[in-house]
Amino acid sequence: MAMNNITTLDPRDEGIPAAALLAIRPTNLNGKTIGLFSNNKPHSEKLLRMIADVIGERHEISGVIEHNKGGHQWTAKKEDLEALAPNCDIAIHATAE
Repeated sequence: MAMNNITTLDPRDEGIPAAALLAIRPTNLNGKTIGLFSNNKPHSEKLLRMIADVIGERHEISGVIEHNKGGHQWTAKKEDLEALAPNCDIAIHATAE
C-alpha cells in the first residue's frame, strides 16, 4: 500500500500583535451619523442595518451611511476608509454568514 503525504498549513498569524488604542467614543449618539462598514459576507449588511435600527430606537441619530468594501478576503483599502470617515461620526464593522 502506497503512503501519500499530506501537507497542512496553519492559517494563524505568526507575528506579534502591536499594541492598539481604542478610538475615542462619543458620550452619546444623539445627532450622530452612523457609518456601516460591510465586508460583503452574506448577511453582513442585514446585520449592520439591524444594529443601526436598534441604535436608532435608543438614540436620535441624524442618519446612517453604508459602505461595502467589496470582499472579506482582504483588509479595508485606504480609499474605502477615506470615503466613509468624513461622512460619519462613528463606524460599525461587522461580519456575518
